[in-house]
Amino acid sequence: MVTGATNPLQLLLRWDGSEVQWGTMYLGEDSEYVWEFGSREIRKKSMLSEVVRFLYTRFKNVDRVGFTKRYSETTVLPSVIVEGGSGAVDQWFDLHNSPQEEIKTRVYHLDSVSTDPVVIEAIDVSWEEAVLDSFPQSSSVVLAGAMLKGAVSLSRKTPGKWVVYVDSGEKGADIVAAKDGVPRYTGTTPSGLTDSMLYNIVNAMHRDGLMPDDVCVRIFGDRCEDLSKSMKRFFRDVEVIGGEDCKWFGLKAISE
Repeated sequence: MVTGATNPLQLLLRWDGSEVQWGTMYLGEDSEYVWEFGSREIRKKSMLSEVVRFLYTRFKNVDRVGFTKRYSETTVLPSVIVEGGSGAVDQWFDLHNSPQEEIKTRVYHLDSVSTDPVVIEAIDVSWEEAVLDSFPQSSSVVLAGAMLKGAVSLSRKTPGKWVVYVDSGEKGADIVAAKDGVPRYTGTTPSGLTDSMLYNIVNAMHRDGLMPDDVCVRIFGDRCEDLSKSMKRFFRDVEVIGGEDCKWFGLKAISE
């Protein structure tokens, strides 16, 4: 993290349902990339546009803007399954998530993954409109998709292992898993309790017929240290990643 820097090269925005987070990337000394982060809690969703407009006054000269949503409902599928168009996309999303109301979805292609999977995400319309109204040049990024790229990459180096990435927040977690270079799971927990996150991972692991020694867990986010302690009671291979920016590693993951 750095202070006093100017001319950010990139702005990243994230909304978790109660807080807007942002990160800016600069070119620092020795031509190394450095980051600054900030956040603003929001009590009423109607304040979203106001907060994003404030960020626009600070960062209106930034060309590269990406935004994402934490704790979104998602599903991951081979792209061939959804080639039938939006009807097929909605059908598979509804089957995996059983939404209680009509929603809009987006399809995010994992082009860097050889099996050509896609992640389908429920869109938070209010967040989307707030960002695009102030930053029309911005690009949406599905957080689960960005996390899967890291999990898939590590799974190629650990054959036979189920690699789990967890972005642990105060109010929930985003969880993805991959095995042998192939995405296997995306999910969220509606609670910030570490036991809830552990329960979610263990259930998904058992559905794939795996044992604890078959799993590598990589953790980052607000609750990474607490979750790491809980995970180590069940799994042997557990590591907090992201260094001094581990709290913000999930936000940095959407950097293109």
